[in-house]
Amino acid sequence: MKNMKQGGIPNLTARYAAKYDEAKLKAVVFDHYTDPYMVFSDFFAVSNIKEHLLGLKKMYKCATALMRIKTAPANVIYGRELFSVVLNATWVIDQTGVKFSQLEERELCRGRSGGVLSNEKAADYLTDAEINDPYLGIKNVFKKTDLHQCHVALNEWLKMALCKNEFEADYKGRRKLYKCIAKVLICCWLIYEREIVSPEV
Repeated sequence: MKNMKQGGIPNLTARYAAKYDEAKLKAVVFDHYTDPYMVFSDFFAVSNIKEHLLGLKKMYKCATALMRIKTAPANVIYGRELFSVVLNATWVIDQTGVKFSQLEERELCRGRSGGVLSNEKAADYLTDAEINDPYLGIKNVFKKTDLHQCHVALNEWLKMALCKNEFEADYKGRRKLYKCIAKVLICCWLIYEREIVSPEV
């Protein structure tokens, strides 16, 4: 792939590649993406935002309640992989500071809508400022939480939900990590719907 100049941003392909190399060092699941915004259309082609949030909640709740997932465990494994890919993409976006509106080749990222989510539901995880500017929401997540911590938490929840291992009740931070990952998913959805699916003319 040639080193494209996107929207007047020199060496963006190389910058993305360097940050993805860093993300892979922090990840449990590796992905093949080299452009973070290409992740969004693929992510929402699989399921809408409500279904993704339900999948994350199911994995987390089953892990913390010591309930083994018996129905469609393959879907849970696939969901964990999707969430990991989205975490990498949003981390790369935060690290490079490049917004979708700055890119020239935008049509390649366009796909179907990622569904509908009420403002009330979004407000469970995002502040008003973060709803208005989801890039701020992503930045705030990675100010408080390390990418590697998020990956480890997802992997841990998956193993506990599938294997019914003992859950350490005194482990602090699991709820915070769950809310951080949910926030990332909603921020992705907001960016995707506003800037990619239905951009303002």
